Amino acid sequence: MFALGNLIGAIATIIDIALLLYMIALFAVVIVSWFAPRSVHPAVMFLRQITHPLLAWLKRKLPFVVQGGFDLSPMLAFFAIYFIQRFLVATLYQLAARLE
Repeated sequence: MFALGNLIGAIATIIDIALLLYMIALFAVVIVSWFAPRSVHPAVMFLRQITHPLLAWLKRKLPFVVQGGFDLSPMLAFFAIYFIQRFLVATLYQLAARLE
């Protein structure tokens, strides 16, 4: 069973790192939107492409997150990612520890 525990631990680590990188991308998009909202730099365009689907989905499902030009969808995305890290990833780590 130790192999299954190691596999689950590795999957949890990959998910945790992916979520952290996505949070960094969200943070970068928010900062760029304050200082250079019309930037067409390739790095900025890439960050927008990877974060836009989640932010657009949040805006579509929860229209109240945009109030008078103030967009709260990145903050909701941060909360959702944090919840996933604390619940799903932590649960996977605990399951992996029990299987070792």
